Amino acid sequence: MSASTYKRATKKYAARVDHIDGDTSSGFVLVPVGTDFVTTITQASGFLNFETDDGEETYLSLQSVKRITELVDETARRQREQEEEKRQAAEEKSKADAKAARQASGQQQSADPRDKEKRKSPFTRNEEFEALDIMGLGEYATMDELQGTYRRLVKLYHPDRLRGLGVSDKKIAYAAERLAEINNAYKLLVKTVKQAA
Repeated sequence: MSASTYKRATKKYAARVDHIDGDTSSGFVLVPVGTDFVTTITQASGFLNFETDDGEETYLSLQSVKRITELVDETARRQREQEEEKRQAAEEKSKADAKAARQASGQQQSADPRDKEKRKSPFTRNEEFEALDIMGLGEYATMDELQGTYRRLVKLYHPDRLRGLGVSDKKIAYAAERLAEINNAYKLLVKTVKQAA
C-alpha cells in the first residue's frame, strides 16, 4: 500500500461543533482506533479531523471552534451506564467474597477500623506522635508498615540518589536534613513498638 493511499483506522463519534462566529456544524469527529473522543479532542493541536453529515472529510481549525459536544445516542449511553453498574457490582461482590474468605479462615485484615478499636496504640508520648507525623503514619502503624514506609522514604530522600539525578546542592542539603529527621523518627518508633510487644 503506498503512502498516498494509506488511511489510518478511525472510529466516528457524532458531534456538534459550535464555532466562534456563531455557526454550528454537525458531523463526526474521526478518532484513531485505540484512542477515545476526549483524548483526541484534548490532544489535538491546530486541526481536528472531521467528517460532515454529507460524508465530506475535512479538518477543523481549533482556533475557530468555541465548543465541541459529543452527541451520544441515548441507547449507547444507557448501555455504557449498565456496563459500569455491572462492573461496580462485580467489584463489590469480589470484595465481599474476599472478606468472607478472610473471616472463614479466622484472619482479619489489620487495616480494618474495628481492629483498631480492639487494640491499643503503643504510641502515647508527644514525641512519638511527632515521629509518626514525620513518617506520615497513623497511630496504629504496625512494624511492617513502619519498615516499608522507612525504606520508601530513604529511597526518596537519599542524597546520593539525588546527586545522581542532578538535583541542586540546596535541594540535596534539604533532603539530607529530612533524611536525618526520618532516621531519628524511625529509631524512636521501632524502639516503642519493640517495648510494647
